[in-house]
Amino acid sequence: MTAPNQENNTIQDRRLRIELLRLQAGYQRLAVRRSACRLAGAVQPEALAARAGDHLRAVGLGWLGSGLGILRRYPMMGSLLGSVLSSGGRRRLALKTALLAGLLWLGRRYGPR
Repeated sequence: MTAPNQENNTIQDRRLRIELLRLQAGYQRLAVRRSACRLAGAVQPEALAARAGDHLRAVGLGWLGSGLGILRRYPMMGSLLGSVLSSGGRRRLALKTALLAGLLWLGRRYGPR
């Protein structure tokens, strides 16, 4: 049989281990919560667009990233661009090309620097 003092030590050790495991679980929950918040911030549209713009600049297509920034800043331009590109007919091809060139020129001239 075990002595009462030794039995008391094993009970205290067991309680201490339980408390340490609870503390460790609390820290793990906190770490998971922080990483979930970081992930939620990383998949927001603004963050995704900024990351895409950075990647386009790195590849050498910074003008395309500027165009995307302009479309975000001025949604009317995106609407106009969509209407120009979606309407059919060969008669309007010159008009579409001129409007698209004008939009690109405006984007390059007044785009974010």
